Amino acid sequence: MKTFNILAVSQNRSVSKLLAIVILSTLLFGESCDQREVKEYEAVNSCFTKEFLENEPWVKDQLAFFQVPKMSFLNVVVYEYRSQYFLAFENTTVSSPMSYIFDCNGKTISELGIHYNEFYDHAEPKAILLQEKY
Repeated sequence: MKTFNILAVSQNRSVSKLLAIVILSTLLFGESCDQREVKEYEAVNSCFTKEFLENEPWVKDQLAFFQVPKMSFLNVVVYEYRSQYFLAFENTTVSSPMSYIFDCNGKTISELGIHYNEFYDHAEPKAILLQEKY
């Protein structure tokens, strides 16, 4: 009887490993197909020029907040939403992501009365300015 139990355990491990590989492959392939294409971005159409991003105090504050060690991944993305540009600091560890999407004046989308889901349903990524892990 013990022989059968050992074979069953090794088969379960093999099946588990195979299942894990299949799931991981599906997730990786599915993610690459789901990403939205980032279109060409010209800063002249937006307030988020290189000079603005380097000199604006609230942008510097947001970057400093997310650039602490072990904060996880950070994407800084320019979006166009209903003909306006927004700067999003995207991080998987924040509990309130809508608090980190700003218009040119530094107002969050929640301050502007834009719901988070509404924003991402209609926003179009224009440029990824930063992709780092901290």
